Amino acid sequence: MRALLLGPLPRYLLRLLALRVLSVLIALGGLLQILDLLDATTEIMARGQGIGGVGHYISLRAPTLLLQALPLAALIGAVFAFNTLAKQHEVIAMRAAGLPFRRVVLILLPAVLLIAATQWLLAEVVVPSTQRALTNWWASLPPPKDDTPDTELLWFKSSGVVIGVARVHPDGRVLEGVRIFRRDDNGHLLTRTLATTARYADRHWTLTDAAITDFATAKTAAPVAQLAWETALRPSDVQRLSAAEPYVSGGLAAAVLTGENTGSKTPAFYRTRVQKALADPVMALVMLLLATPVAVALTRGAKGAPMLVSLGTGLLFLLTHGLCSALGEAGLIEPLAAAWISPLAFGLLGLVFLLRLDRHQ
Repeated sequence: MRALLLGPLPRYLLRLLALRVLSVLIALGGLLQILDLLDATTEIMARGQGIGGVGHYISLRAPTLLLQALPLAALIGAVFAFNTLAKQHEVIAMRAAGLPFRRVVLILLPAVLLIAATQWLLAEVVVPSTQRALTNWWASLPPPKDDTPDTELLWFKSSGVVIGVARVHPDGRVLEGVRIFRRDDNGHLLTRTLATTARYADRHWTLTDAAITDFATAKTAAPVAQLAWETALRPSDVQRLSAAEPYVSGGLAAAVLTGENTGSKTPAFYRTRVQKALADPVMALVMLLLATPVAVALTRGAKGAPMLVSLGTGLLFLLTHGLCSALGEAGLIEPLAAAWISPLAFGLLGLVFLLRLDRHQ
């Protein structure tokens, strides 16, 4: 058992898998970065940032792109690793020594756990931080000369109140064209507050020229020059919500559901995000299991068919997982099912691949 865990074979197999996953991750991440820069470079240059601005954008955007590429890198890296074992006839040698292939998969579990931990760390710690920094940096840049202001309102919920904002200042501390709607437990409107601006100072908001309409009496009070606004909304929340593609981690989704943070989506969206934060790291193990057919690619004259099976099922898994997540976020299926049904189903399929591989050794 000690040799199984610490011997030269485990070290060789773990290094083989880790290096291939890392190589594929760098290649895919670089490709996604190039495609992303095709859209962003012109905008960065138009804001007068030059090459330095492009480099800063790359450093802040890279973790998000690596997170997107990691599941596919885990699949392709495992396929390449098993293909190497098959080409060098090392699978045959291990079988001749009485080592079933399921034992090889167990040996590779530390690498899988490292990939899963990396995915969780990126999704819950690194990406939220870099996305927040990117949003703040982008908001601080001067707009292009030909930029036209956005006329659409920004809508979100905070402390059970629906809020609409016409314009957000880059630092998130000043809001213009504020609309605040309060509702009862049945969703009926109670009051509407219209304010010219809302300013954040000394840890609280102040509305300017605020006029409150009471729908029970159908009367609108005279505008108040300065009115304190009690809300859990913070400038950082405003900056995040006003971003083009606000990133929602599992921790942030849980905070929104408990009322500790502000969100602009439905409860189903945030419940699905919480479940996905738990389920997504399991994808690394599923990808490893789906790649196992490649280990017999050259042992039975199968040539490229097992590789196509592994890649096909892996891509189908990503597609199904994304579709289920979208359905869960839209409230069409339960969040628990949306996050877990595809990892469990394709994980079982991967186990079938592995057991068939050992049965016919």
